[in-house]
Amino acid sequence: MIVKKRKIPLRLIINDAILRRLPETHPKRADVIQDSMRFGAGHKGEVTLDYYTSLLHEEDFHIFQGLRLKTGETHFQMDSLLISPSFAIIIESKNMAGTLTFNSQFNQMERSLNDKTDTFDDPLLQAKRHRILLLRWLIHHHYPMIPIEYLVFSSNPSTALRNPSNDPEIYHRVCPPGRLIFKIEEFLSKYPKTLLTIKEVKKLSKHLLKSDQPPESHLPRFQINPSEYLTGVQCPSCNRYAMERYSGTWNCHHCGTTAKDAHLQALEDYFLLINPSINNQQFRLFVHLPSQKLASKLLANSNLKTTGATKSRRYQRK
Repeated sequence: MIVKKRKIPLRLIINDAILRRLPETHPKRADVIQDSMRFGAGHKGEVTLDYYTSLLHEEDFHIFQGLRLKTGETHFQMDSLLISPSFAIIIESKNMAGTLTFNSQFNQMERSLNDKTDTFDDPLLQAKRHRILLLRWLIHHHYPMIPIEYLVFSSNPSTALRNPSNDPEIYHRVCPPGRLIFKIEEFLSKYPKTLLTIKEVKKLSKHLLKSDQPPESHLPRFQINPSEYLTGVQCPSCNRYAMERYSGTWNCHHCGTTAKDAHLQALEDYFLLINPSINNQQFRLFVHLPSQKLASKLLANSNLKTTGATKSRRYQRK
């Protein structure tokens, strides 16, 4: 049973908003595009992982996709966490093309692709670290101890996996796509004894879901001043910021496209890039509206939460 379903990462949503609003010639565009490619590949690998875990018997596990917890001052996010009455599994996903070589002596992983070799932290080390942190979280919240296994899922079926030191842990815990389900079934056979009742599993699942802490915006790392973003309402057809509001709709004077609610994307971009709340004047300036009355009407009909009254009223996402 999927308790927490994976969503498109906030990081990718923000990056899309940046690329919509940043001029084509802006020097930070390349950094944002590179960031999106890297995190987009990771998300794609996680979605592949979700497909394979969906093949498990629904009653065997409570599945958490992208769960982020806090223990002490440390946050940690597991790509997938599977909870059963007998044990738990942490699965970390890696989506890398080329050849992956695991160096267990130095806890490193090398990726060779197109005559270039890059070095990364060993993903098994990350999985083991998450296991320790999850154990701390369970102890802190007074839950009975259950065995916690960990796996690394290599989501790209064309990736070659190398283990030159013949480390048995790497053979045991690094899984290409086709092997994952069989490895999980091995754990089911390994832990036949029920340690948690159905009621206890449901209680733990509810607590884990309530404790999920989504990541904060990474926007500050790009150091883009809000004044550098393009303003206006973007045309959904030609993508130009050339829409004007008249006759009850938004009209593009370049391609002739009309759209009744085109300002909603502009509001979303504002909340992601500028400020989590907006007032009437800020809205008018951002979408190029001359009428205060029309701006109030559009904001009132945009399904937003309001605070304050009259001149001090602000709007934000629900």
